[in-house]
Amino acid sequence: MASSSSSARVNNKATSSAPPAAAAASFSSAPVPSLGDLIGHQLRQLKLEELHYTDELQFIQILTPVKRQKLNREADGDVQKDGCNGGGDTVVALAPLSRPEYGGEEDDDLIGAVGGFSVSSPTSTPATTTTKEPLLDFRTHVLKWFQNLRHQTGHFKSEEESRRLREAGNDSYRKEKHPLKASDLFTEAIFLAPARNTLAAALAHANRSLVLYDCGLYAESYDDCLCSLDLGFPEEYLPLIKLRQAACALKLRNFTLCEEHLHELLHIELNQVFETRTHELWHQCEVLKVERFEMAVQTGDDLETNDMKAFEIAWLDNSSSLHSTRALARNSLIFESEAVAMVPSGNCRVCDCCGITQFIPFPCIYCSNRLVVYCSRQCRFKHAAIHAVECFGHQIELFESFGEVFGMPRLLQLALRLLITGLPEMLAHCRKKPTLSKLWSCINGALLERQDIGYSSVLRLERLEEEHSSETLISLALAAHILAIYLSKCTTFFDQLEKSLPSASRMSSAEWELLCAALLMRHISQLRHRSLTHCRSFVLPTDPHVFSPLNEFQLWAAPMRLQEGHLHLLAGEVAVVAYAVYPETLSLCRHSCSSTICSKFSGRKLTALALLDLPAGSGIYNCFASGNYQQLRQGERSKELEEHGIKCYCSACQLSHTDDQFYKFHRYRCDNPKCMEIFTPHALPHAPNLRWWLSEEYTQPEYNGAELIVCPHCDQAQKLEWFWSFNTSLIDCELIEERCKLYAAIERAESQLMELHECKVALARLLLEQCLMVHRALAFALMSFVSPSLRIGLLFSISLPFLFLFSCVQILLLLSLSLCVCIIFLSGRLIAVCAF
Repeated sequence: MASSSSSARVNNKATSSAPPAAAAASFSSAPVPSLGDLIGHQLRQLKLEELHYTDELQFIQILTPVKRQKLNREADGDVQKDGCNGGGDTVVALAPLSRPEYGGEEDDDLIGAVGGFSVSSPTSTPATTTTKEPLLDFRTHVLKWFQNLRHQTGHFKSEEESRRLREAGNDSYRKEKHPLKASDLFTEAIFLAPARNTLAAALAHANRSLVLYDCGLYAESYDDCLCSLDLGFPEEYLPLIKLRQAACALKLRNFTLCEEHLHELLHIELNQVFETRTHELWHQCEVLKVERFEMAVQTGDDLETNDMKAFEIAWLDNSSSLHSTRALARNSLIFESEAVAMVPSGNCRVCDCCGITQFIPFPCIYCSNRLVVYCSRQCRFKHAAIHAVECFGHQIELFESFGEVFGMPRLLQLALRLLITGLPEMLAHCRKKPTLSKLWSCINGALLERQDIGYSSVLRLERLEEEHSSETLISLALAAHILAIYLSKCTTFFDQLEKSLPSASRMSSAEWELLCAALLMRHISQLRHRSLTHCRSFVLPTDPHVFSPLNEFQLWAAPMRLQEGHLHLLAGEVAVVAYAVYPETLSLCRHSCSSTICSKFSGRKLTALALLDLPAGSGIYNCFASGNYQQLRQGERSKELEEHGIKCYCSACQLSHTDDQFYKFHRYRCDNPKCMEIFTPHALPHAPNLRWWLSEEYTQPEYNGAELIVCPHCDQAQKLEWFWSFNTSLIDCELIEERCKLYAAIERAESQLMELHECKVALARLLLEQCLMVHRALAFALMSFVSPSLRIGLLFSISLPFLFLFSCVQILLLLSLSLCVCIIFLSGRLIAVCAF
């Protein structure tokens, strides 16, 4: 759970104080203000103490420049014929933005009246701007900002660089005989291909399809062929692609599709080679159709199933929570659910639809940042309705630009995705002619209680309630307003909303904009409370999005088969790969620092298991802080939870010594021979949560642990020389003398790190990775001085993965081995493992 300080942090540049008159004059003279300038200018014009509102819609109405008397169908500026409104100001009819790659010269198409309201020119803004309509120029400057972003994108795309990578991939495939390296090169060629000329991307997709076919990835190869045809693959080479499509369909046992492509080939003039190959495929297809037989498939009727729901929603103090409906044993399944909305975190390539990692990416060719990728064309098709609204935002890198002011721009994108996926569904249930006020009342009334509308469960989520209007709250409201302007002028989303209503019902663009801004503000408040879920997954360090011409390409011998001696490269980290919302399960759990569930993520799917035996009717609790009572101290947890509007009174926080469980993992014995007392350091300046071995301030050689940890009994700084000796000896542990030093360092660490110290797990990980890197060919000679009883156990734990080195279960074996080593460490047997 990200704190509100990180999810809604406003830069000082945006909130710096300045005289209103001077600020307005200087702001209006700026040609293209930044987002921080936009928000900072509005904050200086507002008086926080005068803002009084009852709900999000009223709050947005206070901040928006829309005149209430013009909230009708006739006031829509998109359909005004002449160039003047009631005030005599010129009104420019605007159309939704098109893709910048094909739009031609459209520098000024974003400047003018929006929604049919008079918009003053920024150069004519008086210096004595009042706060009655503080956002009068805001819309104009937002549109200018959009236009400026539009001309700044596409900087990293290069047709020449894409061609160079494509040629390098061809050389790697034909000369080096390394298909997987060629596949990575073709993938990067796709990412660097410009959208203005899609031929470069078409050729890269076609080349990659051949490599993937040779690697046995037939479904991905077929998708590449389709992408190549969609992007304008040269017609003279069409038989090549059609022949490969037929071969992929045959390998996938889709005989109907194979015959369809073969029929297409028979109607094309082919040379002798292609004609021979076509008849060969036709013959193979006929043979396989004859040999086809039905296989018995387990239907699940003979499996023991229990359809009884393990939880129910209970209501307490006008808020909902989860309770168990029956007794649940430890490690049993409590619930499984899929996220209603999810956005990738940007730490690695994640499919924007299903959320999986490590796949052959299919990017949207029109997004300039190429952050939107899919694992298949099927996922891209499923996600098309959402991406159609967000695509232009990715073209101008809108969501990344929010990072200038807000510490977590993905939160804003997730709020937008909640809106565009849920609001059309809810409007389909509106039968009467709505107005803005009636529709808002209905959303907060009858429609809110509907159990058959998925969006209603999102609207019922708890929100972060703030007692007064703060600069952070107003900044987020302005961000919601910017997103609503984006939906109005850069997408056709409002047209989709109109189609969801009865034909006799219409609302103006201004009314839709107010409604969407209010709902966005609500979703932002919900995500700042506790509805935002960090989806953690195992990410390999050789993630293909980190393009490098080093030895990373040598990792695989074949698909799912590692090169010998490279198993250690799979020792990745567990990182946050996506942010998601689970409104009917995880978000309804009550908070407790001692959670009763363990959450596991697989793409969009969440699985919650019981951490202990739960009797029937007991509450289901989840820790919404970034760490539980064993991972964070009580003061840090309380501060983080208060930022989310959560006050915790759980049993872990009510203990007299609330941090004992945390300190149990950070206990040291003083290395001063005259002291030897056991202590726990209470704070380290550059090491959050006392994990000094993760901080560069302490692990760099020049620091050497000086004044790192001080014993409170004798005031002596701990030398920690065993840590530096361990790191030095670990690099060359294939040498006997270095292994002896490593053994001695671990022995000294055992005497200072008490019980279940967290540093032991860190050392175990380093040791495991280095052992797997050194022991490439079952180097039994390295165990020459290990006793026979220890040698058997070590030989099993070290050599077992290499017996299955060319199997597809390397990652599972690695995790098992890591767990074994960590258990040995935690039980005080580190010496036995390292004495190889």
